[in-house]
Amino acid sequence: MRLLPQLLLVCCTCFYSRVALTQKNLSRSIEKDIDQLVEQRLPDIAPGAVILLAQGDRILYHKAFGYENTTTKTKMDKDGIFRIGSITKPFTALAILQLVQENKLKLQDTLQQYIPDFPVKKYPVTIAQLLTHTSGIKNYFEIENPALEKDHYTPREGISYFQDAPLQFQPGSRYQYSNSNYYLLGYIIEQVSGMSYNDFLQMHIFNVAGLQHTSYGSVASPALHLVKGYSKLNGRIEDAELEEITSIYAAGGLLSNAGDLLRWHRVLYDGKLISNGWLNKATQSYRLSDGKQSEYGYGWFISDIDGTKTIEHSGSTDGYQSDLVYIPDRTLRIITLFNCYETDRDWILLTNDIARLAMGKSLDHSIRLSKEMLQQYVGIYKHNEEWQMIFTMKGSDLYVRCPKAGIPDIKLYATNENYFYTKETPIKFELLKQPDGSMLLVTYNNSGKDAEWKRVEGSQDKQ
Repeated sequence: MRLLPQLLLVCCTCFYSRVALTQKNLSRSIEKDIDQLVEQRLPDIAPGAVILLAQGDRILYHKAFGYENTTTKTKMDKDGIFRIGSITKPFTALAILQLVQENKLKLQDTLQQYIPDFPVKKYPVTIAQLLTHTSGIKNYFEIENPALEKDHYTPREGISYFQDAPLQFQPGSRYQYSNSNYYLLGYIIEQVSGMSYNDFLQMHIFNVAGLQHTSYGSVASPALHLVKGYSKLNGRIEDAELEEITSIYAAGGLLSNAGDLLRWHRVLYDGKLISNGWLNKATQSYRLSDGKQSEYGYGWFISDIDGTKTIEHSGSTDGYQSDLVYIPDRTLRIITLFNCYETDRDWILLTNDIARLAMGKSLDHSIRLSKEMLQQYVGIYKHNEEWQMIFTMKGSDLYVRCPKAGIPDIKLYATNENYFYTKETPIKFELLKQPDGSMLLVTYNNSGKDAEWKRVEGSQDKQ
């Protein structure tokens, strides 16, 4: 599917206003710390943002920062509507689980039972594997198919764009995030229910949860107070050219605001949309065929912040980025919405740091290593021919990126001279010099050891 050119920006100096909705049981010092953190970081992320924290049935913090329109200098409104990108996926997964709960489909049913003309692959693909990103179906954003590019797609036309690509791996053997999975799930919802994706969500989710500001939406809908979207590349901010909604469909086509996302999430956990049993299954890591646990459930990432479990999803689409983090041990919800697309993960780091402040955690428990010590880790590390990680220096800091996973340069923080973490992801990195002088990278996820990566090119190779 054609991707619009990734947005560049006009940059203007923003002066940030704050509008409080209510503060209960959040200390003044923490509130002030969050205010200062957002004001400090926001200029590098977006013109404006909405930040909401809630615990149980109490809203602790709900403020708008910056501008929703930099040209007119319109201040951000805490009730403004944003495109939420991939936070659409938990809604799509919820709709599928509602149909499962009603015995209208089964998680072990195959894809072809609902889309009979979808090309048969080497291995069958199940509904569960679509939900958990373990299907092996290639992400359509990575496919070029000029003959089928259109300005507007029906769901079946969208599927035709990527359906002939071979599986990337045996289904169930590996986790690999792919928007194609959720595009297919949206169409399966339509086939099983006899309703459009939009109508099904409206009747079975939005209406039940009382969502007044959430929709599957046209970017030009006059009924919506849609915050203006921007994009940022190479340090400049420009107006975003928004992707036509049918090209992202059930993988990222919803619009909402912070208040509605909070309301929906509370109703979800009250058992009014699916049973608590199904919700529990949805928010557990999916077990791969080798017995290892992946980082994804049915529509949710299962992660942690400094060892505290989180159930979360973020969204990144033309003009907007968003994050929803739930900390079940504290019934704490953090929702952040930004009106800008950027290629790094600063918005996720800000969300996680807001969560740290709300939990009383330190924002930094790293140690400082010398530039000379960090330099020894620079290089390209390969797990296999397909997967590699690239370690580089920027100034006096060590960064890592993983092109295959779409992860841009992320700053690494050291806990000792060999062990590193990022503030955006739960992945940990151990860099070990071997007796023969080679360098080995070992990565760890929430379940323990993830993979080993051998350095195939280091900084010394270029000297």
